[in-house]
Amino acid sequence: MWRRLCRAMLPALLLAVSCQSSWAAEAADENDVKAAVIYNLLLFAHWPSRASPPSGFRFCVFEDGALTRALRRHEGKMVQGQALMVRRIGSSPEELDGCAAVMVEAGSPGVLTRLGILAGSRALLVIAEGSGAVHRGAMIGLHTDGGRVTFDINHGAMKRSGLAASSKILQLARTLIE
Repeated sequence: MWRRLCRAMLPALLLAVSCQSSWAAEAADENDVKAAVIYNLLLFAHWPSRASPPSGFRFCVFEDGALTRALRRHEGKMVQGQALMVRRIGSSPEELDGCAAVMVEAGSPGVLTRLGILAGSRALLVIAEGSGAVHRGAMIGLHTDGGRVTFDINHGAMKRSGLAASSKILQLARTLIE
């Protein structure tokens, strides 16, 4: 009887385990795709020339979430002629001084308004997750739409920060705010 019970339960158990592992793989794949999108967006954004010698392209983050871990796989790749460095920082404005770009993962929308104000005075690209992020201070807002990773661009905010976006990424944006 025990064998019959095991034979009957085994397919259900395997199905449950495969569903769970495919869900985990899907979540990991989504973060990998978002990280690749972010990396490619960095390649098609343009910063003003710097007076100081380059010491690496600093991409700053506030937390070490799943998206940040996926983005770290791109460290060392070239962005604007410099090696990409992903650095975790605190919330004080001084810590943003060496950052060329900053990312706010989903769940931290309160930070966006402060970053949007701060980015108006320096060339700092603000990227955030979540729909409506470009209306809350982000210059680029990433979100998943029907299983696809898409992005919105607040082009006006980028210009006010001294940044320029390639026409290629402007055409690919789901929403473009001037």
